[in-house]
Amino acid sequence: MTRIIGITGGIGSGKSTLALCFAEHNIPVIDADEISRFALTPASDCFPQVVDLFGKDVLRPDGTLDRAAIAAKVFSDNEARSALNAIVHPFVLREMLQRTEASDAPLAVWDVPLLFETGMDAFCACTIAVLSREEIRIKRAMLRDGTDEELVRARIRAQITDETREALAAYTIRNEGTIDAFREQACALIDRIREELQ
Repeated sequence: MTRIIGITGGIGSGKSTLALCFAEHNIPVIDADEISRFALTPASDCFPQVVDLFGKDVLRPDGTLDRAAIAAKVFSDNEARSALNAIVHPFVLREMLQRTEASDAPLAVWDVPLLFETGMDAFCACTIAVLSREEIRIKRAMLRDGTDEELVRARIRAQITDETREALAAYTIRNEGTIDAFREQACALIDRIREELQ
C-alpha cells in the first residue's frame, strides 16, 4: 500500500518547488491544482454544475470557463467559494486516490494547497507545510501569475494562516532565502521522511 506524504502551503510559498524535489527523488507527485484545473474544463463531470452555479456569463465565446472571472467571484464571496468547493473537492479527492493506487509506489506526494481545509490530510502518513513570510509570497505570486496585489491578498485571506499550518503539519520547511538553500533543506527533509516511512 502506498504511503502518502501531503505537502501544503499558501500561495507563493514554494510548495511546488518542494514537490519537484520529491519528483527528482523518484517519488510520484499528484498535483491537486492540476486536477482542479481539469475539473473546470468541458471534459469534466464538474463542468455543467459549475456553469449552473455561476451562470453562462462565466463562459468564454469558445465554450470554456473564464477562470479569472470565477476567481474574482470566489475570492470575494465566501458562499460562492464554498459552493464551488463542494463541486470540485470531491472530484479532486477521487482522482487523487485513483492516481495514487495506479502509481503502485511505496511513497507518493499529494501537492494540495488546501490539504487541511479539505480534510485530505486524513489520507496522509505525514504532512509538510511550506512556510514563508506574507510579503515574500505576495511578490512571488504577482511575478509568477501576473496578477495584481489585491487579488493575491484576497487569496491569502481565503486560506488558513501559516501559524495554523505549522500547528497542524508533522514537518515544516521555510522558504525565504535562495532557491539553492531551499532545495538543500528539501533534500535533507526528503531523506529523513523516507527513512521514517519506509
